[in-house]
Amino acid sequence: MTRRKNSLTLGIHRIEPVNLDDPLVLSALEQARISLANPRLQKILEIRTAIQQFLSNELIAVGYVHPPVYMLAGCTDPLNHWTYPARVNYYGEEVSITQSLILQKILMVMLSPVDKVFWASPNIRMEMRIARKEYKYVSEFMQVDFEKRNGTYDDMLKFISSLFQRLYKFLADQYGEVVSEIRGKALPELAEPLPIFDIQEVKKKNNLPDDDAVERFLSKPAQDKPFMLVNLAREAYDCLDESSGKYLNYDVILPPCGDNPHPVECLSGAERTRSITDLEQRMRDLNYPMEYFAPFFELFSVMDIAAGEISCAGAGFGIERLTYAILGLKDVHEVYPFPRMAESKIAL
Repeated sequence: MTRRKNSLTLGIHRIEPVNLDDPLVLSALEQARISLANPRLQKILEIRTAIQQFLSNELIAVGYVHPPVYMLAGCTDPLNHWTYPARVNYYGEEVSITQSLILQKILMVMLSPVDKVFWASPNIRMEMRIARKEYKYVSEFMQVDFEKRNGTYDDMLKFISSLFQRLYKFLADQYGEVVSEIRGKALPELAEPLPIFDIQEVKKKNNLPDDDAVERFLSKPAQDKPFMLVNLAREAYDCLDESSGKYLNYDVILPPCGDNPHPVECLSGAERTRSITDLEQRMRDLNYPMEYFAPFFELFSVMDIAAGEISCAGAGFGIERLTYAILGLKDVHEVYPFPRMAESKIAL
């Protein structure tokens, strides 16, 4: 390419510049100034880094492999809740920005030689209807997302519980002084597996209005220790077990501590819907736009390795949420030097 003086056209020239006369942009800049000047930022990011590295190392140690990160896709999981569509131009084609790699995880472990996969990957998820939950929603976050072929609900409950026990011990042993300084007290010892509660049963027995109320109700007696919620009604790819009538999925909730008054869901996962036929039907039942998912189903139709069956399970840690919850920060945005406030302006 021959470059003549003043002849090079940069793509950045086609981007609308930040409007510094916009009060919301100025507010975003002020938030960045506050975050960058936070005297605890070094220590917060030290813990965030340690958490991500620990979880990645633990997965690698038991045979999980890490493919390249994919931020763009023609077909990506949009999740079964309210989000704005995130689309960009990719060499003349409109594609999705990855909100979640769950569909790709399923494809990997069912249609390739890889039986254990994990991604430490950025997610871009523009939540809608956040109401009073600004304290926990961000538009960009890091997720350590893992999946295992022939993994089961029971396998994952044990594995995730053990991961949390080891994570808490690691942080207490290696970063105990820093963690105690920020959260105001030491991390609890997790001597026993995480308690497990059926969210539908707790909700019905205690006449609670919604899932958030269940989290608050169970956090009170939890004594600062994480617990698991199971049988949550949500995504199409979460297995609905015909024999029990329950969803074989799970969340890990950390109770409030320090400056944080809210329970925090910091891991979500499931055993997957057990066949392509069932998955397609569940998507239709939940009004998924099926034409959007054509590439996903096309791969399964032309590759007969799985013979239409799905047998895998996994989960994903939200690294910033986990850091926020463990350290008892006021809200998740304290983990960010350049905050990504949901439904707000981005200046930097």
